[in-house]
Amino acid sequence: MRAVLAALVLAAALLGGVYGLAGSMKFHTDTGASGSRTTVTFDADVRTTVAEDPALTLWKECRSHVNHVRIVSGPVESAGRWTVVVEPALGTHTERRLIGCLRDLTVDGITGHDVDSRHSQG
Repeated sequence: MRAVLAALVLAAALLGGVYGLAGSMKFHTDTGASGSRTTVTFDADVRTTVAEDPALTLWKECRSHVNHVRIVSGPVESAGRWTVVVEPALGTHTERRLIGCLRDLTVDGITGHDVDSRHSQG
């Protein structure tokens, strides 16, 4: 009986530890202050000919990282680079995820480059 009780207590402690660890490692979206904005600029290259600009294809794959904020403008092309403005500004973790996706994701032979972001008020 003692062995069964000890096994149950150990299993409960192990389950609680795993649940706590999973919760602490889960990604939570974050945003900047109200009225702030993040401007993200990027471009993309492609190895083959495609119907639409490769930067747009890349944005379509990465935009899910910013679904919790409002896209104020973009993606808009200017001087060969694409710009997207979101409000409120992206938090540190969300910005890292978006920038990482735009830089590192390779989809259909498309690779992002020249990725930059700026924060501003209003």
